[in-house]
Amino acid sequence: MAANIKELKEKLAYSCNILAHEGHWDNILGHVSFRIPGQNRILMKPHSFGFEEIRPQHIIVVDIETGKKVDGKYERHSEVFIHTEIMKARPDVNCAVHSHPPYATAFGSLGQRLRPVSHEGVIFHEGLPTFDYTTQLIRTPELGAEVAKSLGRCRGLLMKNHGSTVVGESIEVATLYAIFLEKAARIQLMATASGDPSWTSDEEAALKYEQIYTPHRLGTMWEYFVRRAKKFRKSN
Repeated sequence: MAANIKELKEKLAYSCNILAHEGHWDNILGHVSFRIPGQNRILMKPHSFGFEEIRPQHIIVVDIETGKKVDGKYERHSEVFIHTEIMKARPDVNCAVHSHPPYATAFGSLGQRLRPVSHEGVIFHEGLPTFDYTTQLIRTPELGAEVAKSLGRCRGLLMKNHGSTVVGESIEVATLYAIFLEKAARIQLMATASGDPSWTSDEEAALKYEQIYTPHRLGTMWEYFVRRAKKFRKSN
């Protein structure tokens, strides 16, 4: 198990690095978590570091039931309850990404439905809720439960005036979906600013999703982003 935890910390660190370089940087804010297999705990990015700074030794361990840090050197994010309450409500979710990317944040303030204008939009064609219960930080289990309730069975949600939260069965999937949500929001905002855009029908969106975002394709996409992250690490 120790070797597996080491590998998971490395993968979670790469998730953070990738997000930093794909539009999710917001100084030291934003966080990613991963459910430790066979345990009621999560690995999580700590407070006080930017996404681009994270390395395996920074990752902390948090108890899902209490939200308390149980291992690691660094401070826990106060919004840990986004992660713990989603993990409680969604056994199928193993990774959650909460960040403040500019286009998704702007789009979330408009009250509009995300449409599959681009390939990336088809990922969320079955629904992308907006959490508008509050715009304040999610610092209590009760608010975390409201986020989980708004998320429902969807792959992500916009948080009104507060960024986005995206989930997946793996670090790879959640990270890529978070990146692609930001791109989908950017393209729709650009298209809407220029006119009245068209978008893919629901029927074709389901087909395109199966064509583009297969496990194999997501795997090769993840490998591409890791290669880019490794280059950034070496250059710093």
